Amino acid sequence: MSSVKRNRYIDGKLLLAYPDDYTVLDIETTGLSPQNDYITEISAIKYRNNRRVDEFSSLVKPELSIPYYITRLTGINDAMVADAPAIDEVILCFMDFLADDIIAGYNVGFDLSFIAENLAGHYAKRLANDYVDVMKLAQNELPFLGRYKQTAVAEYFNIATAGAHRALVDCNICNGCYQKLKELAVYAGFQGGTKATDYHLPPQQRELAIVPSFRRLRPLADKNIVLLGSFDGLYLKNLQEILTALGASVAYHVTAASDMVIVGTADASVCGGADLQRAVSMKNAGKNIYILKEDVFCQSLLAKGWLRVGGLND
Repeated sequence: MSSVKRNRYIDGKLLLAYPDDYTVLDIETTGLSPQNDYITEISAIKYRNNRRVDEFSSLVKPELSIPYYITRLTGINDAMVADAPAIDEVILCFMDFLADDIIAGYNVGFDLSFIAENLAGHYAKRLANDYVDVMKLAQNELPFLGRYKQTAVAEYFNIATAGAHRALVDCNICNGCYQKLKELAVYAGFQGGTKATDYHLPPQQRELAIVPSFRRLRPLADKNIVLLGSFDGLYLKNLQEILTALGASVAYHVTAASDMVIVGTADASVCGGADLQRAVSMKNAGKNIYILKEDVFCQSLLAKGWLRVGGLND
């Protein structure tokens, strides 16, 4: 679904975080407007220490007939919701299930706007839960992917998408993407998520060469890229040459002008370093800065076709 503005009845904060305890939410609706359209299905899955412990799912009877194009998208028709409970009943049950959990969802502002609008309209209550938008996490961890619909990110991670656009299925897809993104995130440890571990690029990917056409195009022109952590000496020289040839300015400390941070050997000392902490703080404050492990960055450029495996002098 398309992005929506922050709803007037939402008090919770958007988190750039990878919590271990959370509830994944997805809804289906008759349209895009929280004020004029209706929820037809609410599903949620509760996780503790990243393990599924409970789920909630209910169809909802809307006040109007479900449009044909929505039925084609979701498979939910008028007959399926004819005996379903109304939203005033379902939303109370859902809020009891949710309690004070952090909510995770894909483009979750859409889902939250409908929940908050109905919670306020029927019970004069506001939605106070903090929330994580998995789409925003995907945009940070996969900056060169280009397509950020949930199905596109799921396909990137080889996550099955059969049955998408039913709420419970979408919850499962969303959590699959969340867990894969969490594995990529350098800064998950700052937010109570998984701790960074040592890793190394495979030997055949430690000598990379620019595809000649992209050397001319300089797709990273005017980008300020910071290298943090420890890299193998030869590989670091290769990476510096690649970034410079693609047009980037390379630095070794994070400043207000930094656009991207590439972290080599994500060990505990790197994650505790002042530069990486500053980058995370800047991102939490709304700065458009990417923070990537070296392998994620290189794999992304290989996938884009900007790089190929080869010697330093190719």
